[in-house]
Amino acid sequence: MLRILTGRKMATQSDRVKEAAQGALDEIKKRAPEEYAKLEADPAKKRKIFAAAAATANEYLNLGKDFTGGPSDMALNVTQHFSEHRIKLLQGGLLIPTFKMKIFKKDDGKDWLEITSDGKQYLHPLATQEDIDWGTVEQYASILIEAVLLVMSAIGIKISPSAKVIEKTVEETADAIRKSSQMQRALETFVKAWNAAGSNPVKMATALFNLLKDSYAAGILWTIIESLCSNMAWYDWLETAARVTAMLIAAFASGGAALIAKIALVVLSAVDFAVKIVNIGTLSSIKNN
Repeated sequence: MLRILTGRKMATQSDRVKEAAQGALDEIKKRAPEEYAKLEADPAKKRKIFAAAAATANEYLNLGKDFTGGPSDMALNVTQHFSEHRIKLLQGGLLIPTFKMKIFKKDDGKDWLEITSDGKQYLHPLATQEDIDWGTVEQYASILIEAVLLVMSAIGIKISPSAKVIEKTVEETADAIRKSSQMQRALETFVKAWNAAGSNPVKMATALFNLLKDSYAAGILWTIIESLCSNMAWYDWLETAARVTAMLIAAFASGGAALIAKIALVVLSAVDFAVKIVNIGTLSSIKNN
């Protein structure tokens, strides 16, 4: 359940920060009960995670407070509020690849897709609707994972998942998408919104923001974070998850302008990410022919 921070009248920023941090802990308790029990047994670690989540939410709310315009105005100024290192990290957020997919016809006129991951290539026929559906969900999983990696970079978290971790994350995310008609509809809506945005970075960023909101509501965002961080020690991945969750809770409750502005800053340079969305349209056309 999405935690709403606007239920009380005249909530202060301190209230919002505390509620975002507590919401992150509530998600840990719900999604990772065994690890949460470890936190309960070590109050110092629990306080440290709460503080990290609160600091992340506070930074986000401060950014939003500093601007009076909408996301388009904020995107012009967001670079003034971060170090060069943070800006480079943000710019690299959509450049962390899961895999590349290429759709092509062989000489006999039959459609195939080629997946390249960690320098290895895999060919898969598109002979049946089941084949096409498989390819579509795999590409959806790639889109969703890379969107989450962008959010991590937006709050200053840099991870370098191995090829094995990426493969596992894609597999688990694709499986979760196949089981969730809610998430499938959300991804379809995202693709339509992205395509309708043309080359408007704020509209493209808004489409991505809404996808993140839907993935949070469906519980898939947590699946992705846990899988991407599977090589971390339990405390480290809990802190990462808490920071991401707290920032998203704060963003969703406040309209998301600051996060949209951050995404808008980099989205036009995300060429490989855009190709994935084109691939979804190509697969749909093949299926309907």
